[in-house]
Amino acid sequence: MSGTANVLGPGGKGRRTMLTMASGETPLAARGISAADKLMAAPCGIGLPSLASVPTEQRFSADDREVIALAEILVKSDIAAAEDWSKSERDATKYLLLTLRRWTRKHGGPAIDRRFDLDLTLCDRLVDYSDERGPEGTLYLVLDPDSAAFVLLSPTIELLENAHPRLPATFYSHFARALNRWIRVYDYHDAEERVEMLREWYEGEENADQYEIPDVEGCTPKSLKETPLNLCALKKVNEDIRDVQLKALNTGLLELCRISKQAKRPEFTDEMGEQLMDSNPALPCLLAAFSSGDAVVGCFDDEAQTAMEVTPQPDVIIPLKIDDPLSVRRGFRTIAIVCETLAAASRLVDLMPGNEEGVITREG
Repeated sequence: MSGTANVLGPGGKGRRTMLTMASGETPLAARGISAADKLMAAPCGIGLPSLASVPTEQRFSADDREVIALAEILVKSDIAAAEDWSKSERDATKYLLLTLRRWTRKHGGPAIDRRFDLDLTLCDRLVDYSDERGPEGTLYLVLDPDSAAFVLLSPTIELLENAHPRLPATFYSHFARALNRWIRVYDYHDAEERVEMLREWYEGEENADQYEIPDVEGCTPKSLKETPLNLCALKKVNEDIRDVQLKALNTGLLELCRISKQAKRPEFTDEMGEQLMDSNPALPCLLAAFSSGDAVVGCFDDEAQTAMEVTPQPDVIIPLKIDDPLSVRRGFRTIAIVCETLAAASRLVDLMPGNEEGVITREG
């Protein structure tokens, strides 16, 4: 993995309130709550909840009503596992943490962890350290990168060029489109925009010719300028391919595209816009370059210098209306599709030649 792929990553340390879904097993501090339904202490003889035997730190706290309500919905929706309640030490906040960990593992977590360094957070606001939270009764599932994953394109493009003149453009356009449906991919299109902005800045400057402009066009393969095939045409081409490696690449791409389209990205509401009005654009979850030191990487490095001057927007925002169980179920279904999309992308990158060094080694 290129060293430049890690430059955007202060990430989830000290981030939004509520729960940070990191992959580690460090427990959260007790929140001081009791629970309802399966999360409730044993009732007394007249059928009312009894707090007599519940430790003080687990008694009901008004600040945690949304946490308890969400946990109850997840249990009734078969999203949360009842056996995690004892593992959480009867703490609803820890219980939600275990639920999200279980949910992400179920929907591709191990494959995601090979290539992507992400935080999935359950929070009540969209801006770090803000005193203004979202509407009452609304929580958010938020996905942010701690650093950008890296994919090397040139070896795959060269392989595809030998099979069909339009395969390189077809492969990359559908790869990027499937991922950009959910996360931000930084690629040669972003670098071209950066170059255009630099030219505008330098225009009219004295000795403008002394400024070095990254040669993004020069490093971009000409085959990517071809008109991409649609997915139906790609399926037909793939049926005729006999090369095992090529067939695996195209089959993996078709699978990625299929999964990515299984859910619709939640609408970006005016209320979200108000919370994020002073934010920078979302950070890239993936840097797609042609070589480890090309002009695309250079533009990425350049933009990374100022990316964290203002809090960036999250890559994925999924609102959960606690008074609407259907909203919660849809939200968890959507984050499942996001996870499965990232897992499919990780598996596809594993098949792309030249990307053996992009695997993340995690402690423990």
